[in-house]
Amino acid sequence: MIEGLLQRWRALAERERRLLGLCAVVVCAAASYLLLIEPAWVGRERIAAQLPGLREQVAQIDLLSAEARSLSAAATPRGSMQSIRLRVDQSIDSAGLRGALQQIQSNDSLIDLRFRGTAFAGWLVWLDGLLRETRLRVSDLAVTRDTEAGLVSIRVVLELPGSAGR
Repeated sequence: MIEGLLQRWRALAERERRLLGLCAVVVCAAASYLLLIEPAWVGRERIAAQLPGLREQVAQIDLLSAEARSLSAAATPRGSMQSIRLRVDQSIDSAGLRGALQQIQSNDSLIDLRFRGTAFAGWLVWLDGLLRETRLRVSDLAVTRDTEAGLVSIRVVLELPGSAGR
């Protein structure tokens, strides 16, 4: 087979050999461009178009991580358990939940609260504000529907962050 190709090559005129050689160079150059240069060029342009958006995302991540670090530093409630208990009492009074409060107990790191006959939506707003203000965490929660429409009985145990839990 190779011998046959060499015989055909030798049978060609010099001008035809040069023309076939030039065609081979053009085909190799086109294949090199299509397989090597063009994909890299298109990829480079695509990356250059995406780069500003990616840099913006990195800046947002940096801001969020700085905020997370500052929030975690502020996550521990300030003061003793007595001062936190006082803040819980004050927030119950300001939310108008004193009448629904049945029991409040506290120990080293837990505050046990029991409410009866309270509107769940109002209680939930109070709890959200309290957790944001004091950085306490909900350790245990039980909500039971009362016989009266729209009212619930609630038992919630709040704990200081960083405490051992149960």
